[in-house]
Amino acid sequence: MPIAARRALSAVAAALAVLFTSESAWAASRVVSDDALARASAAAVHGRVAAITPAWDRAADAIYTFVTLDVLEAWGLDGHPTRVVVKQLGGTVGDTAFVVGGQAHFALGEEVLVFLDVRPRDRTLSVAGLEQGKWQLAVAASGDATMARDVRGHDPAMVVAQDRRSLADLRTLAALAGTRLSAAGAVVAPAAVVPPNDEASGVGAYTLLNPSLPARWHQADSGAPVYVDTQSGGHPQFAGGGLAQLSQAAALWTAAGSLRLQDGVARTPRCFSNSEPGDGRISITYGDPCGEIADGSSTLAIGGAYFTSSDVRTVNGVSYWKITKGMVITDNPTSKYSWMSTGCYADLLAHEIGHAIGFGHAAAQPAMMYPSISSSCGSRTTVMALQADDRAAMAALYPSGAGGLSPPGSPSGLGSTVSGSTVAIAWTAPVSGGAPSAYQLQAGSAPGLSNIATIAVAGTSLVVPGVPNGTYYVRVVAGNAAGVSTPTADHVIRVGPAAPGAPRSLAATAGAGGAVAITWLAPASGGAPTSYVLLAGYTPGASTFQIPVAAASLHATGIPAATYYVRVVAVNGAGVSAASNEVALVVR
Repeated sequence: MPIAARRALSAVAAALAVLFTSESAWAASRVVSDDALARASAAAVHGRVAAITPAWDRAADAIYTFVTLDVLEAWGLDGHPTRVVVKQLGGTVGDTAFVVGGQAHFALGEEVLVFLDVRPRDRTLSVAGLEQGKWQLAVAASGDATMARDVRGHDPAMVVAQDRRSLADLRTLAALAGTRLSAAGAVVAPAAVVPPNDEASGVGAYTLLNPSLPARWHQADSGAPVYVDTQSGGHPQFAGGGLAQLSQAAALWTAAGSLRLQDGVARTPRCFSNSEPGDGRISITYGDPCGEIADGSSTLAIGGAYFTSSDVRTVNGVSYWKITKGMVITDNPTSKYSWMSTGCYADLLAHEIGHAIGFGHAAAQPAMMYPSISSSCGSRTTVMALQADDRAAMAALYPSGAGGLSPPGSPSGLGSTVSGSTVAIAWTAPVSGGAPSAYQLQAGSAPGLSNIATIAVAGTSLVVPGVPNGTYYVRVVAGNAAGVSTPTADHVIRVGPAAPGAPRSLAATAGAGGAVAITWLAPASGGAPTSYVLLAGYTPGASTFQIPVAAASLHATGIPAATYYVRVVAVNGAGVSAASNEVALVVR
């Protein structure tokens, strides 16, 4: 073993010895057993993630992420709540991000079991032990359903392993919540608060398309779709006419509220005339056939809508006229679009559709309704997520839950084909529940994760070009105004070289003075590993310690006396392997 590697391991051993003897916390939360964490928790909830809302808390002048759970089971909480909101410190609102290390990660539609603390400041609920207190439903290689907890190495973006336990085991632990601390009087449903525009917070208020005469699509109240038609052939400068980007843009707004925008039909160009009054559709026209936009101007496109006072409705205390027709027109000079990535073009369409559904401009960049395109779009191939201003606008005009719909069932038949770096993904619409108005594709670096991308999709397929080499775990969630479905099972997509197979024949011995020797064989399958991560804990399957190793062996001295359960995973650019066999290492 190289001298540098031996010295590095000796430093790790010294750090572990300090951890065992010091009262200081490791990072932000001391490593404790699951039993101890459960007994120290005030409550626990088994449920499904229904919403994830980052927002400013005016009282604390800080950003929090409000994770709404539809409750399946609860322990330690007053009454029998059907919904619980977990308030996590950190998140992104407008052009401001607040990142807190070690926080648990949540994904829309995910089934979780979380252990909870009660925050002293305002009696809201937070995840106990940071990411140690959150488990999510996962499917093992055998097909059995288990609960899993992510284990991250030195790179917090990489999941190097997953601790797994049965739901029955976790229910037993959850019953211990509230043993020492009470959640009596906890606030289980705090409201996410976004303060008015100010420079300190970086959040700007949205505006309406006509503030003195607000209008909206009333179809949102019944669940009826508003169709988005497109000029035949689409935009000539984008592959496939840019129709995939149009679907992304429409699906983005659909996923944020009760308004359902649905792909319409191909039609001839349409100007802003009202020759077809009240047809109840949005039309996209390309190349400015009516000469509305000056070629030498910086304007890329314009969008608007017709209103009528024949049907006025009050939503959230505001009276709205009815939108009867929406229109978007893009300009004709090719130079205005030659620099655009597909992400920029999708942003442009989403912005103009925002006008067609009743919104004016936002004050904060990079809101979708900000009057200019963010420079960040040049590196994206998909549409930007809606920001705080955009979501606040949807919550005001098109609050979720309208129309008496039921959430859709889960999609099925998720599959993919890979051609070079282009991935085509398709699935089948649900056969139960309410009709879906949009889908969300979630992609992660490990089962159950969505840390790589979440993409709004209007239809049941998506083509993604330029995907980097790697192994991706994807699933699809269906949604409508009433809620979201359970996600599909994870589908594994491999692009380029494969992730390594599991290391083999792990063996470990201990000698005098805390000397240890751990060896293993390289994987017999998959891609070649570039490094390894040694995982060790005090109980079988635990991952209390993660030690990066360059070669297929590790030697060290001065390891504290204990029984360690050790396994190893292989790593390369495509991902992380399954774990090797586990051995018990007794150090005396």
